[in-house]
Amino acid sequence: MWWKKKGKEEKEKVIAYLRSRLFPWNFILEDVEEDSIKHFVPYAIQMCEGKGIDKGAISEEEVKEVIAKEVREAVNDYLFDPEDKDMTKMHGKLAPTYPFAFSQCLLHAILYRLGIEMGDVVDVKAIGELLGRDITEIKRRELFIRDLISRNENKAMKMFGKSILDKKIITAGGDSIGSVGDIVFDVGTGHVEGLVVNHQKGAGLKKSRIPMHDMRLNMYSKNIVLKYSNYDKK
Repeated sequence: MWWKKKGKEEKEKVIAYLRSRLFPWNFILEDVEEDSIKHFVPYAIQMCEGKGIDKGAISEEEVKEVIAKEVREAVNDYLFDPEDKDMTKMHGKLAPTYPFAFSQCLLHAILYRLGIEMGDVVDVKAIGELLGRDITEIKRRELFIRDLISRNENKAMKMFGKSILDKKIITAGGDSIGSVGDIVFDVGTGHVEGLVVNHQKGAGLKKSRIPMHDMRLNMYSKNIVLKYSNYDKK
């Protein structure tokens, strides 16, 4: 299909952008269609929810570092996750736009939940000039995405739990250990505290619990990736 060919071309572009000294702003300010932004906004909101990114969780001094880290992880998920029917079902022809559209949605979801704007963490005019982007368009895009986030936040929160139940849990080395059986919430904050794992048959365990700080969400495939390779010996 034509979007698979486009996907190959986009991956080559993504690798070049990842190596650029302008990372992550080259991803965040890339021109993408609004349909892609609308598609990926709920995924970005869910990512922030799963990681507990909210007011008080991150200082303003840490924001740039967090944005760069989250964009890099999202881009790597796109580059290294094998294509399968689940990703095609989720993203369809919009899959090739994931690194750019999701990165933009993620940036603004992070800033929105922290109660700050893009201009508070970076010189938008200077970055726009370096990347050849009109500052008026950058500001218009920011308002557009933030409006989508405010209108989609409650819906995305309701979708979050349902969307990751039964999803695969894999180690950093790519081995599957089971699937998500349940979600554990912090009673005080309402944030996701951990996941209950339904282990594969023959693993020696039926269920176990993994805290969220030991894993990350892959919003390209919706799988859960552990931050270490050998779960059983952890």
